[in-house]
Order: sequence, then C-alpha cells, then structure tokens
Amino acid sequence: MHLRSTAVVLAIAALCPVAAQAGETGPSMFSFSGFGTLGAVHSDEKKADYVGSVFQPNGAGRTRSVDYGVDSKLGAQVNARFTDKLSGVVQVIAQHQYDNSSSPRVEWANLKYQLTPEFSARVGRIVMPTLMVSDSRMVGYANHWVRPPQEVYTVAAITSNDGIDATYRSQIGSANNTLNAFYGTSTARLPSGSAESDPSWGVNNTVQIGSLTLRAGIVQTKLTLDVAQMNPLIAGLAMVSPALAQKYKLDGMSVGSTTLGAMYDPGDWFVMAEFAALRGDGLMADSRAWYASGGYRFGAFTPYVTYAQVKASIEAEPVIPGAEALIGGLNAAKHLMNGVQNSFSLGMRWDFMPSAALKLQYDRLDIGTNSSGRLTNAAPDFQPGKVNVVSVAVDFVF
Repeated sequence: MHLRSTAVVLAIAALCPVAAQAGETGPSMFSFSGFGTLGAVHSDEKKADYVGSVFQPNGAGRTRSVDYGVDSKLGAQVNARFTDKLSGVVQVIAQHQYDNSSSPRVEWANLKYQLTPEFSARVGRIVMPTLMVSDSRMVGYANHWVRPPQEVYTVAAITSNDGIDATYRSQIGSANNTLNAFYGTSTARLPSGSAESDPSWGVNNTVQIGSLTLRAGIVQTKLTLDVAQMNPLIAGLAMVSPALAQKYKLDGMSVGSTTLGAMYDPGDWFVMAEFAALRGDGLMADSRAWYASGGYRFGAFTPYVTYAQVKASIEAEPVIPGAEALIGGLNAAKHLMNGVQNSFSLGMRWDFMPSAALKLQYDRLDIGTNSSGRLTNAAPDFQPGKVNVVSVAVDFVF
C-alpha cells in the first residue's frame, strides 16, 4: 500500500467517533497518546548556533542567546487494532524545522500484520531503526538525557523510512532475541536543500538477557544531497577536473553504517554505550562516533554523566595550479560536511510527576580543528574551541 493511502486510512479511522467506541463489551479499537518537550537552551558561542538536529536552520548562540526551539516539540500518536493480526499507527510531530516553522509532519504511518506469534511485517512510514533509542528518540520522557548524544545520533539524522520491514522474535534460554530487516526510501528537507536516500536497507538484532541489552546493526543507502551552496563548487570542479567532480558528486553517494550498542539497567542505576562507524562517499568522509553514559536513581532524582566523541578521516586534496581557491574551498567543504567534536555532559532528571520530568543538562563541547562540529550557521570568522551549553527541559507524556 502506498504511504499516503496508509496514512489516510489510519487517520480517517482515528477520527471516526463511532468506530473509536468499539462497544461496551470489548476494548476500544483505537487508543490515543501524546508526548512533548518544553525546552530552553543557552550557548556561549556567539559565532555559531547549537541546534537539536541538522534539520534546524538556527538555534542558541549566534542567532539567539536563549533558544526555545532546539528541543521543544509536541507529538500525538493514534494506535489502531483492526483485528487480532492487523494493526496500525500514526504519529505526528511538530517541532522546529528547516524553514523556521513548526508545522506538524507525519513521523510514522504504517500498517502491521502479525503473521505468527513470532513474525510480523509492516508497510508504510516506519521508524529508521538505526540506533538503540531510535524508537523513542523523539520522546524525551523516555530517555534520561535532554537529547541523545549528538555525536552519534546526527550520524543517523533521518529518523523514518518509507517502505517495509519484518521482525522475528525468538527466545533462546533466558535470552529474548529480536531480528529486524527493512527496505525503503527517505526524504528530508534541510535548511539549504534536501537529502534523499534511495534505496535504503538494513538489518539489526537486539538481545535482552535480564537487565542486559545488546544491539548490532548495519545500514546501507544511496544518498543524494541537494545543497545550494555546494552546487557552484561541484560545477567549478567539473571545469578544472572532471575526475574530482565525479569523486565528489552529491548524487548517488554510497553510504553505510555499522552500529553497536549495550545497556545494563538493573533498576537503581544504569550504564549504556553506543558506537557508530560511517562509511562515507564523496564529501561524506568515513567517521567514527561513540558515547558512554550512566546514572543513578535516587527516588525521583537521576543524576547522569555522558562522554561522546566523533572523528572523521578527512584527507585534503592536493592543490591544482591555477585552482588554489577552488581546491581550498573543496577542502573546507569536506570539514564542513564532517563535523568533529567531543563533549562532556552532566545532567539531572527530576520526575516531579508520574508523567512529567524536569531536566537540567550542562554540555562542554570541544570543537575539532578546521571544523564547526555539530554546530551550524557558523560565521565566516568562527574559530573552533570550547563551547558551553546549558539546557532546561520539561518532558511529558499523556
């Protein structure tokens, strides 16, 4: 079924007041839930912006000393259960986007069929299952951080996939195993263009043994970028060196990633870590990113600490006589496209209500040489260095 058809079917069903009251003798066919974040972020870097994702054009720092759009969002989800085997979900999220609006967008819209107790398949717009908290990265209340570590989670910036997936669950002794495979396409709007993956496929496996969760996954895609400020660079390369223009073309780049994750959470305390290796193409360099995080729960309070790092293997192109400025621009673009940084974070979560949590987080960023890291909207005279970021957020579910 085409994605739009899937979304329309589920949306109409969700809004139908007669069907939603499935009867006094049985459970409702439809259920509604929501989530949101009210956040404020301050950055002391005045020549670049701290943002929540690569899709935000500006944020805290250069544009505004305190920004309320970095983390703030509102989401709503409708789950439908049509039969014992057929179900569906629609999730809509409003947050700061590429065009400085907060227009709602459909994050998920899919139908699921449970072929056997162990095997299920979905079609439509599905979560891109790249990392450990991919399913819940938008739901701040579900995570201890204000936001997942950007060093790792911007490697998997696209969060949904239009296509199909299949999941097989099994139990081996005390271990619960979940194997998932997906195939599809994704399109996302950037502040200065767009990103499209066509096609994407991946396989991931999660094993849970008591308090221990282990995860591994691979993703492969053909990525096409339409970035306005890069087009003159590619055109200039075509005039000077067709071979370089072909090497750094922005369409059909073969990009893949391998991810590993682990979490141990016995209740009172937790530790978790993830590693992501990106195999780049064109202007996308090979990158390595990881983080480690842990915390302790004292009743309603959870202090936590996180260290994260991303590095990129950037090799400068040798200067071509007569085209020094062009090659210099190419090398600068490679650093711009592959941000390098590490961060140290301290935070506190306070669950002051059964369905709401207040979080305070301090991030100390160290931006790599010739890079703007995960910052954006950098001024021409931006200089890499230390950046201090303070975030306050109230996460809630309903």
